[in-house]
Amino acid sequence: MNWLAKIVNGNADEFSHAKLVKYGIGTHPGPRAKVKLSKNSITFKADLDYEKLFIRAYLKGAPEGAHKVRGVIRTYADRSEEFSSLMMPLIWKRSKGKTASIFNAKVDDPVPLDDIKAVVDTDDPTTFFLLSLSPRDGTKPWKVTTKTSFPKSGPKEDDDEGTQKDPTFTKGSLGNTAEVFDYTMQELLPDLKDKVGPKTKNILIQNTIVVEDIVPPDDPGLSFSEKRKLAKKRGRIVRNVTIDDNEYDGEYEFLV
Repeated sequence: MNWLAKIVNGNADEFSHAKLVKYGIGTHPGPRAKVKLSKNSITFKADLDYEKLFIRAYLKGAPEGAHKVRGVIRTYADRSEEFSSLMMPLIWKRSKGKTASIFNAKVDDPVPLDDIKAVVDTDDPTTFFLLSLSPRDGTKPWKVTTKTSFPKSGPKEDDDEGTQKDPTFTKGSLGNTAEVFDYTMQELLPDLKDKVGPKTKNILIQNTIVVEDIVPPDDPGLSFSEKRKLAKKRGRIVRNVTIDDNEYDGEYEFLV
């Protein structure tokens, strides 16, 4: 289950914590997702921090065989030994970020579906799979496109004229199979999946992250960077969801 769904369900964990580290006290635009449903496909556009959800949805229904894989796997700890036992060839490069080392492995190869699944199954709270995927034989509608660089700021929801802009960090199309549909709705709408019916066409999810308090660890021996990583955030996720012509609002508290 993705980090937002865990908060909505009252089960926030280390994955949820890792996504909230970057937020200070205040109100922040959170990730958005825009989904269109048809008989044969699920088309999506979403912001950073929804990309794992759609990659996993792709892997649940994409055809067997080789897939084009292009992009970057990024971690904030040296996990090269964990990945070394997998079949996907990865060459890691270390660079220095503002507060921590960054480990990147570029991918640009055809890879069997099961090998991609094995890589994604090595997930941890600070690993990012910034991958674009499509079947090598061109089977439609399967395709995921993900940017390999993080946005410099949070989601820009409106353009200069006040018109809402679509999210662009990850986008694509999935086959609308029963398994992929059920998984995607469970992950995107754990609070409202019963509102999605066979005639539903359009879904827009907007999350706002409100941090009300930061509780640092009570350990004077920790560095500022360590305290920042370990500090708990108290607040709530404010969700606005539009399903066709119906709008739903909800708030979900967290301390994580």
